[in-house]
Amino acid sequence: MARLVSFGEALIDFVSEPQANGAPPAFRQHAGGAPANVAVAVSRLGGQASFVGGLASDPFGDFLLESLNRAGVGTAGVVRTPCARTALAFVFLDDAGERSFRFYLDSPAHLAFRPEDFRETDFGPDIVFHAGSNTLTDPASAITTLHALDQARQKGSMLSFDLNLRLPLWPAGCDPRDPVWQALRRVHLVKLSREELDWLAQAEGGGRLVIQRLLDGEARLIVVTDGPRPLSYFTHEYEGEIPAWPVVARDSTAAGDAFWGGFLCELVRQENPGTGREVWLSERGRLEQTLRFAAASGALAVTRQGAFEAMPHRREVEDFLEKRA
Repeated sequence: MARLVSFGEALIDFVSEPQANGAPPAFRQHAGGAPANVAVAVSRLGGQASFVGGLASDPFGDFLLESLNRAGVGTAGVVRTPCARTALAFVFLDDAGERSFRFYLDSPAHLAFRPEDFRETDFGPDIVFHAGSNTLTDPASAITTLHALDQARQKGSMLSFDLNLRLPLWPAGCDPRDPVWQALRRVHLVKLSREELDWLAQAEGGGRLVIQRLLDGEARLIVVTDGPRPLSYFTHEYEGEIPAWPVVARDSTAAGDAFWGGFLCELVRQENPGTGREVWLSERGRLEQTLRFAAASGALAVTRQGAFEAMPHRREVEDFLEKRA
């Protein structure tokens, strides 16, 4: 079995909880951060996963480290720093479970991770290396992220990237497209939301041109999610759609991470790493079956509150699919 190495941010989500009699909402602390969520999703579903990144030496950092360990995620690649703070995200939910964010970042720990902090064991042909765009928002951290992608590719890893665009995290006046494309052109597996595809398309002349640019590079597979609507996928050989599973959403905070974690879990569980994964991606029936599994993982996550806590176990996903067979 291969394993996932997920690099990037772990942070605290303070999720709003409505109060009676019109009182202001309360906020409950949850462990989160997109790359950390993906690692937790993979571990909960039976895959081997590690998280690599910076955590502050503060009580929030302690809570995140404990939460990762409790979820079965490897944390040997975590670097603690007393010179940074844990990023905080306040998550506001509407009646349909859709979320909006307010971020509070003051020298966040995930941006303090440097190329020399990686270990040799973070890369290799038996590894799927996953990252996102939030470590591209700072010049030094962007260098670290691109260095990691280059190292992983040189060592034979399969590279995964979830754009997970959060424009408020970028400096005022900065166009994120150039650093984002620097990452996108390096990776094999790309996850975008429909909104993110539309954002990229503004400068490319259309969504189809974005897909083609990705496929002209290193990408083997692009998946575009669209909330409760069908997801789209694209490879060099074929493309198609997979319907979303209808559920009543409570909290969509970690939906995309649960989905992509479900997909990557099935990838790392393959017995033949390296070229075996290339064969697996070329088998349309197998790929669509995996995307349905991933969609079920995402569907279950939105019925629960929080991020780490929302990630389903494998038996739950299998039961969900069996009931809808």
